[in-house]
Amino acid sequence: MEDFFFALIPITFILSVSGVLIFRPLAKRLGNVMEANALARQQVVDDKLHHEHVKTLLETQNLKIQQLEQRLEFTESLLEARPSQYLAGGPQRKEVI
Repeated sequence: MEDFFFALIPITFILSVSGVLIFRPLAKRLGNVMEANALARQQVVDDKLHHEHVKTLLETQNLKIQQLEQRLEFTESLLEARPSQYLAGGPQRKEVI
């Protein structure tokens, strides 16, 4: 029985070393594939966040442009309602010294 245990030690050592030699490259490749997938997912999330950020910036700029257009239309309507003498400078004022 004792001889069996002494024979089991080298067998266990050989199986352990061969298992490491066989499964380590496979595990390393699997880890690289999983890491690449995680980076791809993160990049997709980052792209979505970037697109959302750009979208909100464009919407904000669009609102500002609409407000400027409304103000311009209002100013033009006020200028059209004024008599032309105010626009041309009107009567000349004399300066009193």
